[in-house]
Amino acid sequence: MVLIPAGPDTVRANLEDTIDSINYYIGVDACRVAIVDDSRRDSFRDLAGAFPNILVVRAPDFREGLRSRKGGPLLAKELSALRTLLESWRFDMLLKMDTDTLVIGERPQFEVRAAFEQDRDVGMIGAFKRRGDGTDKQQAMYEKGLELTREMTLPAGLRHPALMLTLRRLVRLAERHGYKRGDTCTGGAYFMSWRAVDAMRAGGHLDLAMLRYSRLSEDSLMALLCGAAGYRLADMPAERDSLAINWRGLPMPLEALVSANKKIVHPIKTADPTTEAHVRAYFRRRRMSSPG
Repeated sequence: MVLIPAGPDTVRANLEDTIDSINYYIGVDACRVAIVDDSRRDSFRDLAGAFPNILVVRAPDFREGLRSRKGGPLLAKELSALRTLLESWRFDMLLKMDTDTLVIGERPQFEVRAAFEQDRDVGMIGAFKRRGDGTDKQQAMYEKGLELTREMTLPAGLRHPALMLTLRRLVRLAERHGYKRGDTCTGGAYFMSWRAVDAMRAGGHLDLAMLRYSRLSEDSLMALLCGAAGYRLADMPAERDSLAINWRGLPMPLEALVSANKKIVHPIKTADPTTEAHVRAYFRRRRMSSPG
């Protein structure tokens, strides 16, 4: 199952290009693509008829008292979508992707599935301790940990006492399983095992709508929930790391992504809109010129 949040600023053509990359390299018959339609106008509802494997889940409206669509509000919408999907679908892995992420290589799910089977205590795989360009990101996670500590203690916790108490409970659970405050797989794209998602459901972690009040990033909150469900985060093994996931800035030149056998890349969007158009065109040409 691929989960893609799409908000009001999403460019329809770019979303369709990302879907096309998924279907070309992962396979139409190998996955379902769930679009979390956060446009508030049902802008993407018809995608279910445009592609054979698309599901469109309308995001709940969390506008009341919230200034942002990101962070906690986005996480709460994803949790709501997962609850809906789990009513009808079972899947071996979840791939969460942003709309400025592309699949660029054959069958990335195979390597990730093998990594999950190699260590069944791992529930989330992505850019954990190292970025897609190979640099260390642990200092950035340390800063995220400080943000989490502030939000779960006074005086910040007085804004939303229920959120503060929930975060304290989740952190206690997660730390029993080796979680360190701030642990995060960068949110551009990460995989979660079915075991971890199902444990989150069984533990009631998909029902924590009050997390929408958190100012923490979506990926930090999802990692915390994964830890609270009893699972660890991990990078792909270095010798077969097919993920090139940075928070910002293309991880490496386009030709290097191909030669390094990278299969998922984020971000392809920059402040210059011509960059995304160029990157999409480059990989679209590769899809059109590839056999089969």
